[in-house]
Amino acid sequence: MPDQSQKNQLKAEKVGYLPDFCNADVFLRVVLVIELFAIVFALVAYQGGSIYVKIALNSVLMQWIGLSVAAILCGITRKGYLSAARTTTIAAITATVIITLLATWISENILEALRLGLPSHSIGFILLRNTAIAVILISLALRYFYVQYESEKTLAIEAASRLQALQARIRPHFLFNSMNTIASLIHIEPDLAEQAIINLSELFRASLAAEASIPLQQELELTRSYIQLESLRLGDRLKLNWHIADNHIDTSLPALTLQPLVENAIYHGIEPLPEGGEIDIHIDQEDNFIRIVISNPLLEDRTEQHRAGNQMAVDNIRERLQIAFTGEATMQQLEENDHFTVTLNLPAKPA
Repeated sequence: MPDQSQKNQLKAEKVGYLPDFCNADVFLRVVLVIELFAIVFALVAYQGGSIYVKIALNSVLMQWIGLSVAAILCGITRKGYLSAARTTTIAAITATVIITLLATWISENILEALRLGLPSHSIGFILLRNTAIAVILISLALRYFYVQYESEKTLAIEAASRLQALQARIRPHFLFNSMNTIASLIHIEPDLAEQAIINLSELFRASLAAEASIPLQQELELTRSYIQLESLRLGDRLKLNWHIADNHIDTSLPALTLQPLVENAIYHGIEPLPEGGEIDIHIDQEDNFIRIVISNPLLEDRTEQHRAGNQMAVDNIRERLQIAFTGEATMQQLEENDHFTVTLNLPAKPA
């Protein structure tokens, strides 16, 4: 079964290599680029008269052609007709040629009627010239879009591979610490150790079956299963306070993101305290970001803090978040008032 990153890659391939011309930002860029070419062509072809009139005439014609082609490509892309690169290229060039011929013929007749046209060239020459220029420009644009698309796809594949490698590293770390938990129970509570092994087998089976990116609810289930495993060892010393603003938050995140953070909170905060303590987990959504806060108490004497090796898990999570959310996610750590707090701010990505 393909993981989420592979699904995203397949989805990208189905869309094709053209940008989304229905997007307002893309449409504005098209307008600006066309206007730049209109000014350049007016300056190059200037032979006297008002340069401003020449720029205006070029702008009207080129914007007419460019925006019409962009609107056509927007429409047929939304219909799902441009799934293959060859089809996309043929459709774009065909639309450009037809619109250019039509716009040139109409504009030349209007200019002739208004006596603003240049009688030095025949209508046939002007049609051929404008069509040739349009085909050259659209071919260069398509080549640029395709190279950019291939580059982004390559980067996405490399990022997915890196994410999978990091995922492979976090799972053995998770298994190792869970086995340590069971080993500590074998001599003192053999029955609990047996139950812990059963819980661990179910938990690890679920973690292995998880994709690179999973829904938040599935990640919470994995985390709760791990907490149940630790509760067998720590008993009443371990208390969890869950504060989830909405149980139906629809977002996805890299698998095994919360569990290692809760594991750190237990090993660094709860286990060293003779009386134990409480871990607070807050999850809420604000606008397009998901905020996750995990807080645990700390020993007053920091020299007795242990298992510093768990920093590897924190670094691993930070790097996976950077890859999965292309730098938009943040992870902050704060030690204040005998409490250690980790705050994640993740862009909302529908699962």
